[in-house]
Order: sequence, then C-alpha cells, then structure tokens
Amino acid sequence: MKKLGIYVIGLLFISTAYSQEIKKLTLEEAFDLATSTSKQIKLEQLKLKNIDFKKAQTKYAMLPIIGVSSSYTRLSNNIPDFEFGAFSIPQILNQYNNRAYIQQPIFQGLKNWNNLKGLDLQKKAANFDIQKISDDTKWNIVQAYYNLYKLQQTNNLLDSNIAQTQVRIDDLTKFKNAGLALNNDVMRAELQKTNLLVTKADIESSIETANFNLNIYLGLDGTTKFEIDNPTSILVENDSVPQLITAAYSNRPELKAQELRIKSADYSIKASKSSYMPTINFLGNGNYNNPNQRMFPPEAKFKATWDVGISLNWNLTNLYTTHTVVNDARNQKEQLKLTTEQIKEGIQMETNANYQAVKVAKLKIDLAQRSIEQATENKRILNNRFVAQIAILNDVLEADVLLYQAETNLLNAKADAAIAYYKLQKSLGVIK
Repeated sequence: MKKLGIYVIGLLFISTAYSQEIKKLTLEEAFDLATSTSKQIKLEQLKLKNIDFKKAQTKYAMLPIIGVSSSYTRLSNNIPDFEFGAFSIPQILNQYNNRAYIQQPIFQGLKNWNNLKGLDLQKKAANFDIQKISDDTKWNIVQAYYNLYKLQQTNNLLDSNIAQTQVRIDDLTKFKNAGLALNNDVMRAELQKTNLLVTKADIESSIETANFNLNIYLGLDGTTKFEIDNPTSILVENDSVPQLITAAYSNRPELKAQELRIKSADYSIKASKSSYMPTINFLGNGNYNNPNQRMFPPEAKFKATWDVGISLNWNLTNLYTTHTVVNDARNQKEQLKLTTEQIKEGIQMETNANYQAVKVAKLKIDLAQRSIEQATENKRILNNRFVAQIAILNDVLEADVLLYQAETNLLNAKADAAIAYYKLQKSLGVIK
C-alpha cells in the first residue's frame, strides 16, 4: 500500500511538471510576443534612428560655425629695423596671433530646409515599413500557429483511430478463437494499426519541429510546449473584389510608404537645385594679436580688433554640373512612381486570389463535414454487415481509413480557412 501511495504521488508530480511545460497560446498572444521580440522590427527601428541622426546633422549645418585659433611664430633676427629718416619701425621677432571667428549661413539655396522636409517624410515612410514588417511577422505566425494546430489535431485523430483499431483487433482475436474469423483477418487489422503507428511517429516528429520553430518565432528558448486554440469560424467577405482592392490601396503600409517617398523625392529635387544659386554668409572675426597688424606703427603689445561682413559665393560651374544632379533626382522619383504602380498591380492580383481562396476554403469545410457524415454512415453499415458475416474485412478496414481521411480533411479545412482568412486580411493591410 505504501509503494502504491509513492507511485501515485510520483505520477501526480510528473503530471504537474508536464502540465507546467504546456502553454495554452492564443493567436493574439502569439502576435504580441512575435512583434515584441522580432529582430527584423528592431532592425527597422534602428534604421529609423538613422533618419533622426541625418536630421540632426542637417540642422547642425544651419547653425553658425564658431571657432578659435592661436599661433606663435618666432622670426629670424637677420632683418634690420625699418628706418625712414628719423622714423624707425623695429622688427618684432615674437609674433602672437589669436583669433575668434563666426560664420553664419544666411542663404544656401534652401538646400538644408528642403532636405529636412524630405527627411521628415522619409521618417514617416519608415514607420510604415515597420508596420509592414509587423504584418509580415504576424503572417508568419499564422502559418506556424495553424501548421502546429493541424499536426496536433491529426495526432489526436491518430490516437483515436489507433485505440479503435486495437478494439477491432481484440474483437477479431475473440472471433478467431471462436472460429468465426481467420488469423489473416487479425493480421490485417494489426497491419493497419502498425501503419497508423508509423504515421503517428512521423506526425510527432513534425510536431516537435513545428513547436520548436514557433518558439523561435516568438523569441523563446525552444523548450515551451504549446497548446493551440481551435480556429474561429470564418465568414466570407460580402464586399466585391473591386471594393476590397480599394480598401487595400487605402490600408497597405507599403503603398503609404511609397507615396511619402515620392513626396520626399520632390524635396530632393528642390534641394539639388540649390546648387544653381549663390550662398550668402555672415562673417565675424575678433583678433587679439601681438603685434596687431592693423595697428601702426606695430608694437610688441597685445591689442584687440574686430571685423564683420557678408560674403557671397557663386560657383558658376555648378550651373552646368547641377543639371545632371537634378536629372538624377528626377529619375529617382520616376523609379519610385513606377515601383508604386507595380506594387498596386501586385495588390490587385493578391487580393483577388486571396478572396477566392477564402470562398473555396469555406466550401471545403462544408464538403468535409458532409464527407464525415457519409463516411460515418458507411462505416456503420459495413460494421453491421461484417458482424452479420456478409461483408469482408477489407471493406471494413477501408471504411475506417475513409472516415479517418474525412476527419483529417475537416480539421485541415478549418485550419486552411483560417490561414486563407488571415492571408486576405494581410492583402487588405489590416491583419490582426
């Protein structure tokens, strides 16, 4: 009795430990985990920071340039003092030059201003890129999630069929012992069970692989076992294909990103045109030199002077070379526009195909349910006929296989319908 108690406690411990390894996972939880741990999303967020750095660099280019310089020079003493009659200017051998300066850009053809506007639009486009990657991540999760669901449910069906086959083997063994069945009949039933066990081994291996892959997608260590929810009922969209395409055009993040990049290209063209124009700068200098060259006669003393002014620079060669730069910027914009049209064409075909797939998936569920009813009735009739010894065992075993296939087709159809539905959502840009 004591050993039995220890055995029961051991089983309870093992059962508790095993249950702790199983995590019931909803699709929404999987979405949240995957998007929060996605390395690709984090990479895109770092790229977003690059745009902020470029904006900061552009802003700094609009700030004044402030600096200081200092130098000391010792002149040779082999030059005589300058003398003009009674007037004499001595040579000052120690030269100290200290200068503080400022240069403030006033006008640069609006180059930096246009670059800032373009970068603002690029940042908004990059946010839509992150949204697209988030949707792609969710789509990968949908496939991995329902692939694991199909495998787990198939394994459950196999367990049920193996148990039923074992009951049939036990019944046939009794019939054989009573002289009502042949030994070959028992062997055929055992062969069917063996085939099911082989299939189960393959399915369980696939479950381990699919479970591990889902762990990786979710940013986990690979050891968590998941229990997958049943797919929710899928309704066929009532909207027509043109309406769905219009909705996709409004929602798809890559289209929104392209539209922003085209607008950003306009600012790039304007920024490139700035080279046609002159640049104007405010200049200011403060000098504290010994001797100060602006003082006459020069003395070996530190004296301060200052100067301010405005400079205009106009590189006339740029009037020719900038034309090529502007054309390149315009060419980049045309490429963006053509790429956008290609994306739109792809969205049209994708949306239509996924809409049709949802309708077919719904039809397959109805057909699979009908086939289960037919296979169940077929199995019942053949079982009765076999008991009455007016049907052969092969027909009964085939009926078992047909029912198993029908049940497998139904669970696959439900999972495939869910996958088709989320794929349609992805094509509409609203996967959630």
